[in-house]
Amino acid sequence: MNKTITTIIPFFNSGTALSVMVDSILAGTVLPSEILLIDDGSSDDSPKIASDYAARYPFIKYIKKEHAGVSAARNLGLEVATGEFISFLDADDYIESTMYAQMLENLSDDVAGCVCGYFTEKDGISTEYFTSYGSFSSKELLKAMFTDDNVRGFLFTRLFKADVVKAFQFNTDISMCEDLLFQTTIFSSIPDLKFACVNAPLYHYVQNSMSATNGINYFKDGVFKYKPAFDLIRSMAPFKFIEESYNSILEFSMYNLLVAYKGGKKDVITQVRLVQKELKCTHPSNVSKRRLAYVYCPLIFSHILR
Repeated sequence: MNKTITTIIPFFNSGTALSVMVDSILAGTVLPSEILLIDDGSSDDSPKIASDYAARYPFIKYIKKEHAGVSAARNLGLEVATGEFISFLDADDYIESTMYAQMLENLSDDVAGCVCGYFTEKDGISTEYFTSYGSFSSKELLKAMFTDDNVRGFLFTRLFKADVVKAFQFNTDISMCEDLLFQTTIFSSIPDLKFACVNAPLYHYVQNSMSATNGINYFKDGVFKYKPAFDLIRSMAPFKFIEESYNSILEFSMYNLLVAYKGGKKDVITQVRLVQKELKCTHPSNVSKRRLAYVYCPLIFSHILR
């Protein structure tokens, strides 16, 4: 229980949500030895909020940098972190008061970290996810990130041994699924790591309640936003479950686009065609009738969507 934790929290224009996260940490039964609040070039009131916390608590540090994205902010956090274990949290969420205590209690000398469950918080509905596993190997955790909703590729449900993660960096060229890529790089490079598991939801993931059909944009410069990360992930870990995970993202994106199209947003047609093209290049194990409709006649299929 004497192990030290550095908590890394990047933020960009997080507003008062940042104080909700920090207050939830401070209410914990076990506190980190160091909290790094890394300001990624914010222009709202969140820098003042972070500075006020740093002025009141000597173990909280406010670090300001030019805007370069969450990966660059996390890399800076890794560079200056002094704790034996590293925790990456998101500024607009919050944690249970026993999160760090329970994770530390499950650590032993032979593990590289710990995984816990989580809640999703959306539109006033709280849904919990957690596993029954006692531990994960690198290989098992890699697969679970892509196949098990109780685990997924979230960084915020992990506690990492610092000397493991400090040997790696987040890819600053990747803006989507950078967490999946970072962990895939570690787990494929060091296949014999062991992670303890807490069979309880301890993190609250606050999801955006905006309609999925409002302001959809799945592409940047004509490239599907998830593709750059998944191309790198598949090059390191060429497993079928990763291809199927990518296919699921494409299908979900197509569904959202077709719902938007049916609702009158005709400007999404270009994206529909681009997702259709990407689906044709993706080869999952099982091909459903819905997927066939997405590939060959998505606009016709949109008329039967609810």
